[in-house]
Amino acid sequence: MNKFFMAIGLVFTLIACGSGDPSKKFASAAEYDDFITSHITQMQQSLFAVQNGKFDSTQIEPAIKKYEGQIDSVNKIVKNLPEFDGNKEYRNAAANLGEFYKKSVGTYYADIAKLYRDVKDTTADAKVDELISKLQAEEAKADDEFINEREAFAAKHKLNLQNKE
Repeated sequence: MNKFFMAIGLVFTLIACGSGDPSKKFASAAEYDDFITSHITQMQQSLFAVQNGKFDSTQIEPAIKKYEGQIDSVNKIVKNLPEFDGNKEYRNAAANLGEFYKKSVGTYYADIAKLYRDVKDTTADAKVDELISKLQAEEAKADDEFINEREAFAAKHKLNLQNKE
């Protein structure tokens, strides 16, 4: 009887935690691509909420922490994806892009907000421009890596990205 309950417990544990071959999680390359791009979109929405937000000085830090946490939470899902058909580069590029979004919110936008809050003269503008230049350089690198890996993944699996953009 105890073995029966242990077996039932094991089955429920395997169902709850996931079991089997992780590469079987996605039935097709299109499904895998859709999953990754939908999570990238979720992270972008959090990034845009900070970029376009109208926060007063008491709201900015909690908002940054909130959106940084949202990005981190979604990106953990991406990082934990199995590779697809031997390809881990696409997943890794997506996770790197997510890390960039998190850094953008938690570091660059936080620093920009602090500058505007703390510096009361025009010296803030030059420092903000410097931060924006660094942000743009990192963004270009992360975007390019993601786009290149997505295109390589699509080419290997004969996915038409024209209809998905």
